Parts: sequence; structure tokens; C-alpha cells
Amino acid sequence: MKRQPPCKRRRASRRWLCFAICFCLAACNLQGRAAVSNRAQATATPAGPPSITISSPKAGDEFVIGEEILVSVLAGDSIGVTRVQLFVNNQIVRTVSSESLQGELAMQAILDYAPQQVDLGEITLRALAYRGPVVSSPDEITVVVRESHSQVIATPVQQSNVPFIPNDGVCRALVNVDLNFRTGPSTRYQIISVLASGTLAPITGRNSEHNWWRLNVNNQIGWVSGDFTTEYGDCSRVAVVAG
Repeated sequence: MKRQPPCKRRRASRRWLCFAICFCLAACNLQGRAAVSNRAQATATPAGPPSITISSPKAGDEFVIGEEILVSVLAGDSIGVTRVQLFVNNQIVRTVSSESLQGELAMQAILDYAPQQVDLGEITLRALAYRGPVVSSPDEITVVVRESHSQVIATPVQQSNVPFIPNDGVCRALVNVDLNFRTGPSTRYQIISVLASGTLAPITGRNSEHNWWRLNVNNQIGWVSGDFTTEYGDCSRVAVVAG
């Protein structure tokens, strides 16, 4: 049997080695793509405007003058929702922004409004989501405002993502959007956890600028920015405490 010269054998070995390396790299690239495709990521270019849905209350629900209507919305965008707004009869009544400057791919938020005497009867609640200046199509529902509880025909069903707020005078903070819970009253402090929108917790202290709250959440003490919360109860006696 005639043997190949050593130089030809080396060239053949190199070709097989290159083929094996290329095959392995292709397999790794496919695995990497599959892993990335399973994660929710912002895209480089927007895929249309943001979207928004009012998840509660429901159309036809009834409320009473002076008592809060908590409107829960879910907004989404391929790059990031930066803020959401609530309109009552075409008037802006509440704006809630994302804590992240880049916005959120999926933003759950609670927007509050206390109806007044002028709102008696049917009112339209309209929600909009924004990616910077780009606005979503609106989602809207009609609810009914009564003068007293005795006039309410059907009490709204309490939704799981909207808390019950006791009328006991205790100072509490309602978290309007998913919010960093920190070890101190500044973004310089370490993040303990992220509080979900709808979290309701007692306020146990504040900073001297009155823009950060110290909360007790499930017996854990931490701080949140007051820019992303709504306060209930008597908060006039909340003391200034060290971070």
C-alpha cells in the first residue's frame, strides 16, 4: 500500500481540525442565540408605540365622593415605558413615572384619584402610556360616582393587585410602581429588594428633605423615594430619622 507523503498527511489533518473547530463554534452560536431568545430584552429599534390596559376597576363599578379610586394598569413597550397617565373626563389627574430612566418593558402601576362633587354620575377613566414623547393608544372605562354609600348598588370587587387601605389614620405609603427598597434615603444606598406596585406599608420615618420614606415591610426596615408613592392617613407626625 502506497503511503502519503508527510506534508500531505499534515494538510489533511489541518483540514479536519478546521472543520471540527468551525462545527463547534456554530453549535455554540446556536446555543447562545437560543438562550438570548428566551429572555425579555429591549430592542434597538421600537416595535410600534407602547400599549396599556386598565386591569381594575371594571366598567360600571361604583364609587363614592372623596374615596380613592385606585386604577391598576399594565403598560408595555419594546424599548421601555417611561411613564403612564390617568385622565378623568379628558383631564389629567395623575402621572406616574418609572424609577428607571430607560423605562420598563412591562410596567405595572397604580394611579389614584378621589372623585369630587363635579364627578357625580358617570365618569370616564382613560389611561395612556409613554416611551418618551411616543404615546400609546388609550384604554378607557366608564365608572359611576355616587354621593353616599347608601346609593351604591354594587360594591366593586377588590382586585388582588389593588390593596385595601384602612381608614384608621395610620400613616402609610402606597407603592405606585415597582420600586427599589434601599438601606438608606438615597440612590447611593444598597438595594434590599424591589417592592411590587400595590405594596402598602406603614411609614416609620422620613429624611429631612421630606422626599424619602422609611417603611416597615413585613418586619423589614428600608427606604423608598416618595416620588413613586402615595401617602394615606395622618403623616404630619412622622419624625425625621437618620438613614
